[in-house]
Amino acid sequence: MRRLVIGAVTVLCLVMLLSSSLLAQQRSFTFWSMWNEGEPQQQVLARAIKDFEAQYGVKVDVRWAGREVLSTVRPRLLAGENIDLVDQNAAELYGALVVNNIAGAMNDVLDMVVPGEDKTVREVLKPQSYEGFFKEDGNLYVIPYNLISAGFWYDKDLWNDLGIKPPATWTEFLEVCDVLKANGIDPIAFGLLTEVYRSYFPTEVAVRVLGAGALNAAAGDPTGELFKDPAWVTVGDILYQMSRKGRNLLMQGYEGSVYPAPQTDWVMGLAGMFFCGSWIPVETRPLAGPDFNYGCFIFPAIEGGQGDPTSVRIDPYGFNVLAGAKNADLAKEFVAFFLKEEYCRAWVEETLNMTPRDGIPAPAELADLQAAIERAQSTHTDYDGVHADYPGWYLEVFLPLNAEILLGDITGAEYAEKLSTMTKEFWARQ
Repeated sequence: MRRLVIGAVTVLCLVMLLSSSLLAQQRSFTFWSMWNEGEPQQQVLARAIKDFEAQYGVKVDVRWAGREVLSTVRPRLLAGENIDLVDQNAAELYGALVVNNIAGAMNDVLDMVVPGEDKTVREVLKPQSYEGFFKEDGNLYVIPYNLISAGFWYDKDLWNDLGIKPPATWTEFLEVCDVLKANGIDPIAFGLLTEVYRSYFPTEVAVRVLGAGALNAAAGDPTGELFKDPAWVTVGDILYQMSRKGRNLLMQGYEGSVYPAPQTDWVMGLAGMFFCGSWIPVETRPLAGPDFNYGCFIFPAIEGGQGDPTSVRIDPYGFNVLAGAKNADLAKEFVAFFLKEEYCRAWVEETLNMTPRDGIPAPAELADLQAAIERAQSTHTDYDGVHADYPGWYLEVFLPLNAEILLGDITGAEYAEKLSTMTKEFWARQ
């Protein structure tokens, strides 16, 4: 038994020495980032990179490539260029890199110690920030450093004046809408011509009615049979209620509205709510002014629904070390380094975003949303992952049908039937 223990310790020491040796051999790594120079996010990352270079005696070759970084990276890789580290929204990262076998697994980073601290990456991260992004192969391909979520934004002062509060159920939601309409306020700011807006409500309703993952599973079913579940008619009926031909809950002119008109109408008090991501306070603060009292609540529970009413949408932005990266060990060391408390606090204070690191309060404007995340029993990804896993289906089936139902041009039953038929036809063409 003693020999086994000694042997195990010896192997562990050899592994650690090998790892240290590999790290010592890697004197630089390349990092292509989604941020542009001058942005607050870029500035926090750049400061961490400078500190990392000084502490480790290495060089980080960083390219501030902007939002289209992933489309820029792929041809460079095909041309034989080495790129070690990239960052982007997890769904886009998965859709561009994981499905093309370009991304490397990041599971091992979870068990790395955060440099200068006595905790591992797994121990400092909120599980909600990454647990929904494990693939069926058991691998995690993103380590988050920025936590984005979404919900209905509202002006707390306005709602207090009207005597209304965030609804917990769909019935209560409709009652709030009635109060807003009675006071000459459109209930929901919305723009049909902005594609991302068009998929928010269908996804959130599906998650509440059928549960997280149901939309993704049905989208990937080549027979279309999963959309024949009667619950999809319920999804369609609720979306129809929002439309101009239903209970007319969406703002006047939503049929032709595009970004940033909806959020502008909301900030100006012409609409009572606006469903969008946690970047909204940053985008709207110049127009809203310093005294605007931001509130946020997640999509309400739908009576009789099978989905978890506490489930929160999680859209992490994070790192991936590419498969075949020549300096993978050093790049992963930086990933763990950037999750140090000092940089996570700087991220919150300087970019006004949430950090996935536990124990650090969100900016005041995002406090409601952070509380919802911490109460959540489960999470779901943006658009239930369909735009990343099935981009063709998302563009050819989901977006057109969402427009039809939100215009009230089809009923809930027709929405479900068309989802089934068009899904079957889509996969037959592939």
